[in-house]
Amino acid sequence: LLLGEKNVFTNYPLWEKESLKDEGQPLEPYHVTEKSCIKCFPAGAAHAEGRLLGGCLDCLGRLVGTKYDKVKEFIKRYREDGILWYLESCDLNIMDIRRALWQLDHAGWFGTARAFLIGRPLCFGEELFGLDQYQAVTGILGKYHVPILMDLDIGHIPPMMPVVNGARAAVDAAGQNVTITYRLSEQ
Repeated sequence: LLLGEKNVFTNYPLWEKESLKDEGQPLEPYHVTEKSCIKCFPAGAAHAEGRLLGGCLDCLGRLVGTKYDKVKEFIKRYREDGILWYLESCDLNIMDIRRALWQLDHAGWFGTARAFLIGRPLCFGEELFGLDQYQAVTGILGKYHVPILMDLDIGHIPPMMPVVNGARAAVDAAGQNVTITYRLSEQ
């Protein structure tokens, strides 16, 4: 991607639940043991185009509303393109994820959303107060009536597809395949 030699990236068939890397073995390869299982809300195939914007909810939830929050200016500048929001969480629990999304929603970040690309959280498979990772996200973002793709290979859990803030891209999902196609010549 950085050299311009490849602009299409597809999710991986397996992901790493537990790493074998540590201080003594920093060069251990990925230990992929878990089968990928992409969730799409609403169910079915999905296609969306726009500018990629997002990152880790652990950080974004704390920056929203501060002098470092320039999201509204970015959205205004590229409102015709729409936004492909990519979001993930490192160590937030289910309720923290829901609260962070609620904050970003109420700050007006999602008005031009064309899709939400949600990475696999560290709290994968956990429930809290009867809420799972899917309900935490769709309960806040479902009102936008755009595709919500979850458990993607983006974020802190390896392996990861590259995601570039501000880049124009298209995302396609069908079954267990998700493809991000960068439109770098259209920047």
